Amino acid sequence: MKPQTIQIFLPDGSPTSVREAEITNRLLKAILFPRNKMQEVAKREMVHFTGVYFLFGQDEEGANSLVYIGEGEECYKRIQAHNRNKDFWTHCVVIATKTNEYTKTDVKYLEHVCLSSAQKVGRYKTDN
Repeated sequence: MKPQTIQIFLPDGSPTSVREAEITNRLLKAILFPRNKMQEVAKREMVHFTGVYFLFGQDEEGANSLVYIGEGEECYKRIQAHNRNKDFWTHCVVIATKTNEYTKTDVKYLEHVCLSSAQKVGRYKTDN
């Protein structure tokens, strides 16, 4: 293990709103946002990149934590569709590269690995 710097950027200054995170010497970047910030997050370039995304929430009874793991060539368009069709989610995390380097094949593979890992760990019930 070697020292790393994690940089977190708060576009609107609130730690409970949109948050962008990156390890400064890596190509990956993550953005986390609450569902009610869809309009604001649309202005962030990264959510329009090819990547993997996670929708987090609770099942209808509120007893189980749910996650939907997906991929998209433009993640924001896919998340917009889920905003209309999936009621359970309250927060979303998008993971992409800073320079939009992922291909469709890359994110299909990452989606598969993330879904398999989530099911194996069992912390969240998967909605896929």
